[in-house]
Amino acid sequence: MNKEQFNCDTNHLTLNTTMETLNMTWVNLLRKQFIEILDYYDENPQRFDYKELKKAYDALLSVKSVEEFKQWRRLLKDYGLSFTDMPRRSHDDNMLAVLDDYAEGANDKILDVFIRWKLSINPAKWTEVERWNSDLVDILLKATKREEDVHIVIFPCGKPNAKRWAAIGQDADRLFEVFGWQTGHVNATSGPVSWMFINGYGLDVLRQSGYSIQIRDFGEFDILSTAFEEDSVASLQQFIDYLRMMDQLSAEQIEFLRKIRPVIYPHPGYWELTHGNLVFDKDNVVAEFDNGKKVTLAQGKNWRMHELFRPMFLEMGAELGEA
Repeated sequence: MNKEQFNCDTNHLTLNTTMETLNMTWVNLLRKQFIEILDYYDENPQRFDYKELKKAYDALLSVKSVEEFKQWRRLLKDYGLSFTDMPRRSHDDNMLAVLDDYAEGANDKILDVFIRWKLSINPAKWTEVERWNSDLVDILLKATKREEDVHIVIFPCGKPNAKRWAAIGQDADRLFEVFGWQTGHVNATSGPVSWMFINGYGLDVLRQSGYSIQIRDFGEFDILSTAFEEDSVASLQQFIDYLRMMDQLSAEQIEFLRKIRPVIYPHPGYWELTHGNLVFDKDNVVAEFDNGKKVTLAQGKNWRMHELFRPMFLEMGAELGEA
């Protein structure tokens, strides 16, 4: 296991950890981009307007393992086609760089699931899965639709041992209004609708909130979500609200913190955020840095989605949906 650095006391949190866990929203994001790459270039081969792009595309199709995928990413960099070269080339010119961007920070477990899927994928089958997913979203919208607005309705989503719930449509929007948790989206047949995954910590917050929460069990099913950023932000918001509610760090919380694997994105302020202290109470969440700078992340239920706050939630919250 890789070295971990962990330090905490009551109402203070500092972490910089590594451990491999599986985030299916991240896997789905990679899958969706791969299908879009196939569609984009197969429909119009003349889009390969320079030979390095065609070579990189062919190399991607031949990838059969996680190590080969990593080699492919290094090849992109050698060709000047990686996501770090995106300012020089637009998304339309280089769809491969978008996949490279989405893969940045993904651990081997995530990449392995993606690669095994890639080796067996039938693009027509993927379209069928998306259509089936939209039909399921329609069913969930109908099942939760109601005139009265007394309850916030949530439901189990995923395998029974996943300990994950979700809210859709008006209920996801209500959670955003009440708690400030970031909403994502899933696609119904009529278009995107609001969606939110809720982890075990979020469920505890809901149960202690004083609001009327109704859990409806629609049986075992899962929803295809590619809203990786939004899901990650909401997961960490729920976790921090849980800490604020408890007003202390329990042994269970400390053990869970050791499992968080930061996702490294090349954004301004990354070092400061990963080396700062998260100070919280029931009213505020503040990031404190070694240089004395303090950044308010939340005041009450109002979360600040500024340029430093959002990347921090992405890097820390990617795995909390599995909690």
